[in-house]
Amino acid sequence: MMPSQPVRIAYIAGYGRSGTTVLDIALGQHAGVLGAGEITALTRHVWRHNEYCACGNPIRDCAFWSKVIQEWSEGGDSNLVSEYGALQEKFEGLPVFLSVLSGMGLGKLFPAYALHTKRLFDAMASCSGRQIIVDSSKLPGRALALAQIPGVDMRIIHVVRDGRGVAWSLLKAYDRDVKSGLQKEIKPKPVFRTALRWNIVNLAVEYLSRKLGPQKVMRVRYEDFASNPAAAMQQIGAFLELDLSQVGSSLQSGASIEPGHQVAGSRLRMRPSIALTKDETWRTGMPAAQQLSFQRLGGWMLRRYGYL
Repeated sequence: MMPSQPVRIAYIAGYGRSGTTVLDIALGQHAGVLGAGEITALTRHVWRHNEYCACGNPIRDCAFWSKVIQEWSEGGDSNLVSEYGALQEKFEGLPVFLSVLSGMGLGKLFPAYALHTKRLFDAMASCSGRQIIVDSSKLPGRALALAQIPGVDMRIIHVVRDGRGVAWSLLKAYDRDVKSGLQKEIKPKPVFRTALRWNIVNLAVEYLSRKLGPQKVMRVRYEDFASNPAAAMQQIGAFLELDLSQVGSSLQSGASIEPGHQVAGSRLRMRPSIALTKDETWRTGMPAAQQLSFQRLGGWMLRRYGYL
């Protein structure tokens, strides 16, 4: 690949089951935006296990991603994917916050991580011809790592959803169904566990906001996006310096959106088209005792985001 220009990344951060995948797909409706899904998963497990792309093909048979990997690995270096996956394990988890906070630095392996990450983004930009890449990996640690890479112009969209709705969604079990986007059996997650992790992840993203500044991080509530997508897209467009008014108007009118080449993420991405609807079934379906259990640990954060 030729020496590259700065690459623009719209990074969607937050906790799972918060609408991050549908926002990724919605942003990808713009002609200048590549909705790429959870890019962190591409080299962690998607390519290795030949999981499905949202286009309906196994990733190695997807014309777009096979071209990206070919260009990134300069002809198909099979070791690069596994080597890079090991670097991701080191730099994309929450422990990276401890390294930064303690002043220890990111270590001698970080330049290799930065080089491979930037080259992967360059390959995606080159193969797609798009101005902005959406990465809905959600991980705050990955966002913090990306912020340290020269040549990456990143804006973070912090998506939050009422934690009780998140907990209700995670109480459901799903059988493994590879073609529908479920690579493994999904077991129910206890409400207490969800509340604890929901607090930690959202606080980590708030730390990023303080560290990087408000010009680099904005917050979007899932409920606001689903209720009034035109207004949400206007705000996101202003933040990304991109005209998203047509996408917002289309969503507001009830038009469906079509996934592109999203990797990993919600099983929604495997549908041929998606209608944006606000899911608040937890309000009537979630037992009061479970709602109260979440509020005991996460009530202060619910208030912080205007949910109580």
